[in-house]
Amino acid sequence: MKTYFYKKAVSVILTGAVLLSLTGCLDFGGGKKAVLEAAGVFAENVAAADASALIKASSLDKKSKDATALNDILSLDGKSDEEKAFYEAVEKTIEYEIDEESFESKKGQASVDIVFTMADYESVLKEKYTKIEDLTAAVKKADTKEIKFTAEFVKEDKEWVADNVGSKKFLKLYDYRTAKVDLALTAEMVKGFIDRNMSSFWLAEGGKYVDTIFIEYSYYFDSAVVDYKDRGVKLFFKLSKDGNEVFTGEDQILGDSTIVTCKVSNEQLGLSKTAFLDAGSYKIDLYMKGDAGDELIDTVSINVEKTPPKTTGGNNSGALPGEGSYFTFRNAEFRQHVKACGWLNNDNCKTSANTYKKEVKKLTFSFQVDDLNMAEVDYKYYYSEKTDSDSLKNAMKNPIFSGSAKPKKFTEGIFYDFDYQVDQAKLGIYLVAIYEKGTNNLICLAYVGVS
Repeated sequence: MKTYFYKKAVSVILTGAVLLSLTGCLDFGGGKKAVLEAAGVFAENVAAADASALIKASSLDKKSKDATALNDILSLDGKSDEEKAFYEAVEKTIEYEIDEESFESKKGQASVDIVFTMADYESVLKEKYTKIEDLTAAVKKADTKEIKFTAEFVKEDKEWVADNVGSKKFLKLYDYRTAKVDLALTAEMVKGFIDRNMSSFWLAEGGKYVDTIFIEYSYYFDSAVVDYKDRGVKLFFKLSKDGNEVFTGEDQILGDSTIVTCKVSNEQLGLSKTAFLDAGSYKIDLYMKGDAGDELIDTVSINVEKTPPKTTGGNNSGALPGEGSYFTFRNAEFRQHVKACGWLNNDNCKTSANTYKKEVKKLTFSFQVDDLNMAEVDYKYYYSEKTDSDSLKNAMKNPIFSGSAKPKKFTEGIFYDFDYQVDQAKLGIYLVAIYEKGTNNLICLAYVGVS
């Protein structure tokens, strides 16, 4: 909207001295009209947020730092759909008035005040909106605020052009372009990011755990959650057994990773590091912390079974060195026949119970058992360069070696040996999973580091 302020002429008698003092402000060359027209074009370009037009109709060098800064502020590259919608909503509210009476001119330079009116977007952004449509509607209905800007002009090639485009005061007109547009997150929105095809209980078999020392559910989220990391939204989980809450997990930041892990070990439930979890129905509730209280996002449940100890057969039920640390059994019946297990000192490269030097040529995990007639088993090796839980889980999707083993009798006793011959061991973690023959029923999982 263009508005010029006009004042009616007042018929008064001026003294000669006063008349002479006013002649310096008069524009006998007709420049005032040209400047006001230039001011109108300038104001239209400001309201349109048109960087190219603003620079073209100004004294600004298009290669200057100020021109670059203006282009960056008004560029839509890399902006989200929500940000673009917000900018458009604010710009639709922009109006301006050119104060003709403020016009000043001297020696090829001129200035005039322009009052820009726009929505008070800052007040709008203090409220919480979950939909961009609601936010832009609020901008449209918002109270307005005024910004007074003195536009300066110079004459170049007989044309009046703006001379203070790109200045700090000028860029203040576009503060809304740097405002943070954060739509409020609801529990339902966060739930919508969950990838149900990927999320699962780790190492559960047939929808349940049998003889387990932990419960672990990994929530996989759409990669879009990474954009919400700066919000600092906190997630946490609670574990219940048979309807009674037994554990609360630590806060995790939404978007810090695309995976939120809900894991509880036997020790965290007050059991020994080798004890299996008690049988029962377990439930994990995932929550989001909010100003109005904790909001439930999702719930998953699983049953845990615990095999009763046998009175016949093997009786090797005592904890083995390293059990629960670098190896764990998932088959209680098989475990009762195991007298000892660990990584063999092949090539004299073993530096600790679960570490080899990089010069090792063969990795061997071994069981000593009490029965030569025990069944043949399958095993698979996996490799991960990184040691974090997520990397190890991903590594177990792609075995690097598969084999089978039967118990063999040696002078020292009866052993299963799970060998993996390597040309050059890689630095990182190697895992071996032992399964019942021809199935995915896990008997034992162990790992060894190479450094």
